[in-house]
Amino acid sequence: MFVADIGGTNIRFARLTGLSSSLRDITYLKCRDYTRIEDAFLTFRKKVGYDGQLDAVSIAVAAPVKDDLVEFTNNHWTFSKSALLAELGTKRLLVLNDFTAQALAQSDPTANGNLPVIAGVPTPNAPLLIIGPGTGLGVSALLSTSVGMQPLEGEGGHVSFAPRSEAEQALYGFIRRAQGYVSAEHMVSGGGLENIYRFLIRDKPDEPEMSAPKIGAAAVAEAGPCRDAAVMMLNILGTVIANNVLTIGAWGGVVLAGGIVSQLAPLIDKSQLAARIQKIGKESHLTTSLPVWLSVDPNAGLRGAQAGLSNALLKGREVHA
Repeated sequence: MFVADIGGTNIRFARLTGLSSSLRDITYLKCRDYTRIEDAFLTFRKKVGYDGQLDAVSIAVAAPVKDDLVEFTNNHWTFSKSALLAELGTKRLLVLNDFTAQALAQSDPTANGNLPVIAGVPTPNAPLLIIGPGTGLGVSALLSTSVGMQPLEGEGGHVSFAPRSEAEQALYGFIRRAQGYVSAEHMVSGGGLENIYRFLIRDKPDEPEMSAPKIGAAAVAEAGPCRDAAVMMLNILGTVIANNVLTIGAWGGVVLAGGIVSQLAPLIDKSQLAARIQKIGKESHLTTSLPVWLSVDPNAGLRGAQAGLSNALLKGREVHA
């Protein structure tokens, strides 16, 4: 069995010897290095030396997955599930949204090295929100049911951006002039961090253009426009979290996923992230005790893709040879 977690930038592969086995031969690749998803799988096959028929393949992808044709949101790939099933030579193929997989990996948010960010008390059996900026902004939730863990799927990164300060109002206008529709993902993602930084240096011609990884590294290292951009993004993330918690009723808590928040973790206390979650007007009593954890496991998406193969509620999603 193979499992994969594929975002807009990175590919993670692993091999399984059984549905409950540990991940083996974990391999990281870059999307930009491959013309097709099938070519990336071929590289992994060669690495592990496996040419036979696969019992099952589960893929977590940064894309909507309702239809046979899957088009990635933030990279150049498209594929047909039925065609991929045939080309991979597998009996079963499960394709999940990448944040559905992140959700399935969080059946116990206190496990797998998750770090507490905001102390609180989860409401038993309430939905758990899983959210995180990467190349895009992923949003999902997890609900415990009598027949297993039910992931709640959507595209919450593409909801409208909701400013909560004058500076954010100005940021909204700055992005709207370039983009038209302004989504939460335009602010809370790698590209979003670049957008905010570009906004903050708009009147400072001596400041250089920078990529999100460099902005993040500089933000942690020292005060300046990069740190200001990172803190502003964390503030906005707090608003996005609060809106999703209220919409879903995610009183079970929040897990922050994705590499960007992990990189910026030292700045969380310098931001309004906690205040934005806990202070939401007359309904603040609903979120003042909401626990928040940070996922630091880079292979959570692989674990979630693995969990999907044994999830009874997802059997109808599988494509079979």
